Amino acid sequence: MKKRVAVAVCVVCLIVAGAAAQKQSMGGASKASFEKWVAEANKAQTDNDAKWMEANLSDAYVEGTSFGVWIPKAQLIKDANDPANNKFTKSDISDVQTDVVGSVGLARFKESYDAVIEGQHRARTIICSMTAVKAGASWKGLSNHCSKIE
Repeated sequence: MKKRVAVAVCVVCLIVAGAAAQKQSMGGASKASFEKWVAEANKAQTDNDAKWMEANLSDAYVEGTSFGVWIPKAQLIKDANDPANNKFTKSDISDVQTDVVGSVGLARFKESYDAVIEGQHRARTIICSMTAVKAGASWKGLSNHCSKIE
């Protein structure tokens, strides 16, 4: 049950990072493509799009949730396939910053959310960081981590 809650929280974080990254100015081709990827990651999380996650997260991908749980890619995909118990109704993103350093993209943001995670209602404010690497012409998610602040 804790894993599902953590997965849902991480899903919210990815959604928030994508929406926030879209609002940032497009500095260069690499930054623009990373911001697009972040937006797609957030949409995939919102839509519980397990196919997108499978294709766009590295095999070593892991999320660290504000509940103190690590969630590997396989568990994230499993939870995405259970939208009845993992569903977000609110996700407000603010204070978004994105950077690209070499082939690594970094997104940082604050998120307030309201969701059902593992069948339980959850609402909190968190700060998150998302990391991806450019692999050829596409980005691959490496990690997402969120911490509770309120």
